[in-house]
Amino acid sequence: MYIQQKIAARELPAGKAISEVALAAELGISRTPVHEAIRQLLGEGLMGEDSNGSTVVVRLSRQDFVELYELRSVLEAHAVSKIANRKLSDKDIERLQALTGEIKTLRSELVKSKEKVLTDAQMRRFEIADISFHTFLMSNAENAAALKIFNKVRYLIRAFAARHAGHTAEALTRIHTEHLDMIHALADGDVEKATRVITQHIQTSQQERLVEYSYWEREALIRNQLQDFFHDENDKNVTV
Repeated sequence: MYIQQKIAARELPAGKAISEVALAAELGISRTPVHEAIRQLLGEGLMGEDSNGSTVVVRLSRQDFVELYELRSVLEAHAVSKIANRKLSDKDIERLQALTGEIKTLRSELVKSKEKVLTDAQMRRFEIADISFHTFLMSNAENAAALKIFNKVRYLIRAFAARHAGHTAEALTRIHTEHLDMIHALADGDVEKATRVITQHIQTSQQERLVEYSYWEREALIRNQLQDFFHDENDKNVTV
């Protein structure tokens, strides 16, 4: 869906008011299908209404993120344990190695550039490789219902989490190492190790997102306080 794609691409950030007229004009269609699409997103909880009655992209709470990551951890731990019990084929292992190899390539590019973090374009490459890696694992578990839920959970986390400032070389090294550990555990059929690695991997990601969320909360509070201050100052000037 077009609107979901714009949310996932963060072109429609959390808190952004949605205009049916503008979207209809952008798509070159009537307002009716846009209205129906927005009604569906309201029903799915991806949109809501603000205090002014405007339709906006929802902003997930800290607890929402905690619960999404808990669900993701359960889904992926189950998937890797199922895969480890029957082991991956050589072809599947090669595919996973290729996907995690992109993360190693990005780290090399970052070190060579002498920049501190990845650029936006590089982060998009990272996200594609990382999402593909985890989706490939879920697909190999051969549970269509779990894969469907997983895709929605990943979508919500990606769309509504604070945007990454860009991974550092240290973070890329850690992620690449954890992905390799996962591949080795699956290749060896080590269920306990595979479950442990994926659980720790997701918990670390959760902590990173919550740190970003806390930063966003502080920044939003400062912005609101400044807006209130200047609003009060303008009212004083008008009165004078």
